[in-house]
Amino acid sequence: MGTCYRGMPKFIGAFFDTVYQHPSMALFFIAGVTALAGSWWYKTSKKPE
Repeated sequence: MGTCYRGMPKFIGAFFDTVYQHPSMALFFIAGVTALAGSWWYKTSKKPE
């Protein structure tokens, strides 16, 4: 790993290495996080009347 990862935990450095080597995985990760956040928001905003 490069010097830019010196102060970070190893898993964060490994995550950024993976993102740089496989940008499509980053898109899948962002899509998954967005889907989870959207489902959580849908559940919390649906109030029974």
